[in-house]
Amino acid sequence: MKFGPKRGHFMCIFERFFRDFGLLLAAIVLYLILRDPQIILDNAALVVLVLFAPVSRLIQYLCTYYTIDDKRLLVESGWLNKKKQEVPIANITTVDFTQTFIFQLTHVYRLNVETASSIGSGPSGAVKLVLKDRDAVFVKKLLLAKVGDEEEAGRIEEGKAEERRFEDAGEATGISEEISGNTIMASAGEVFLMGLLRSKVWIVGQVMVYGSMAISLFGKLVLDKNLDGDEVLLDYLMRISAPLLIIAIIAAFYLISVALSLALSCVKYYGFRITDREDSIFIEYGLLTKKNHTLMKEKISGISYRQSFLMGIFRQGTLEVFAAGYGGTDDNNQVETAILYPIMREEKLNAFLLRFFPEIQAKEPVKRAEPKAFPYFFICGRFFFTAALLAAMLAVPVELKAAKLGLIAGGAVLLALAAGSVVLEYKNSALSGNGTLIVVINGGYTRKTVMLKTEKVEFIEDRASMRKRQRKNLSNIRLGALSEGVQQHFVRNMDRSCFEQIRQRLIY
Repeated sequence: MKFGPKRGHFMCIFERFFRDFGLLLAAIVLYLILRDPQIILDNAALVVLVLFAPVSRLIQYLCTYYTIDDKRLLVESGWLNKKKQEVPIANITTVDFTQTFIFQLTHVYRLNVETASSIGSGPSGAVKLVLKDRDAVFVKKLLLAKVGDEEEAGRIEEGKAEERRFEDAGEATGISEEISGNTIMASAGEVFLMGLLRSKVWIVGQVMVYGSMAISLFGKLVLDKNLDGDEVLLDYLMRISAPLLIIAIIAAFYLISVALSLALSCVKYYGFRITDREDSIFIEYGLLTKKNHTLMKEKISGISYRQSFLMGIFRQGTLEVFAAGYGGTDDNNQVETAILYPIMREEKLNAFLLRFFPEIQAKEPVKRAEPKAFPYFFICGRFFFTAALLAAMLAVPVELKAAKLGLIAGGAVLLALAAGSVVLEYKNSALSGNGTLIVVINGGYTRKTVMLKTEKVEFIEDRASMRKRQRKNLSNIRLGALSEGVQQHFVRNMDRSCFEQIRQRLIY
């Protein structure tokens, strides 16, 4: 055996501290305030519920053992229901580090082990180990070593010596692979600019949701009233008649969303660094939660250059990557974006790809949507929905004339925004492909340029109505490539010859 049988680090019990221990802490605080043991006895069922998560985490820690030999990772778990999971080392695609704030204080790391079979299957398809920093580096090198690779076996022992050197030198900032390779580190200004220019729509929505929750909580605790926060906000907005005041409120929400976006970006992508290590790409970032990703180049399907409306104006964009084990959803079911670089000017994109991914180079000109396809772009849900919404606002009876005009103006603005997104989608739609690379460009207010390795494309299909197919020869083209699940990319209303050109290039 090269490692184990061994338990993970006991800090795995506290990995999701607030989720697993939040109710317990709240119960303890309540008991200290009331000082009445009878409350505990009267709510015995609730006490059992509160203790369930901490006790289950403790049992999981005590009954889980990890073993690594020349060919496999063996996980033995369970108390009453024993379970054995064998993961062949040759099938492992990625082994990444994640370090929460609590783990940073105790020099502990979580290893996320992904295989091809775990892609798209959620947390059940992956193996997670919580280990001390020295053991974490050692296990990572064991799991990424190819069977029978003598050179890699030598690097395994170097890993332990390297980690001891980090500790002796007082390197308390976390595990980081040496940067002797081809490394680029994002500046603080680039991370700041990413937060400033990325889309704020979802953040504005979150601000409004949290604002309504705050109103409800304030009414219950301070005013001793049951207030519906959504209803209070809506009623307040409906009473406003001054256009300048409405604009001021919208501007305030937007400024709050900008501040939140800047803070979230700076905290999440603090110290972002990308390193080319010959056969892999190493990415690390994070302040409160540090993450380290090692992406095997042979498993990378392609890249995406995403530009929000503001980014497009300033010719900036965020670079993302399609790779197994990177992206998808995290432990809190939050979408994790597979960032390859926080923000980059359009002029620097080709130089970056040439440096890190020379095989991903768009050499052929893309074919754009033809003028005959323009009317068909308006056949979409968002345009019909906003048109129907405006019609409903025109028909709805409202006593106040100012409120009626406000509803109509709001519906007209939404319809204009939908029409603008359709026009931008027509201008952005483009496609090209050859034997090595397929380029798909689409999007409205957010423009996305996707470059896929032809050999990684899982499927391609075209869909069109009989009218389009027979009279205009137009088609909606959709491609799928394997990454964190099968990512689908599509472009609407392209000439059907584009589909035939790409289909002939695919390897079946």
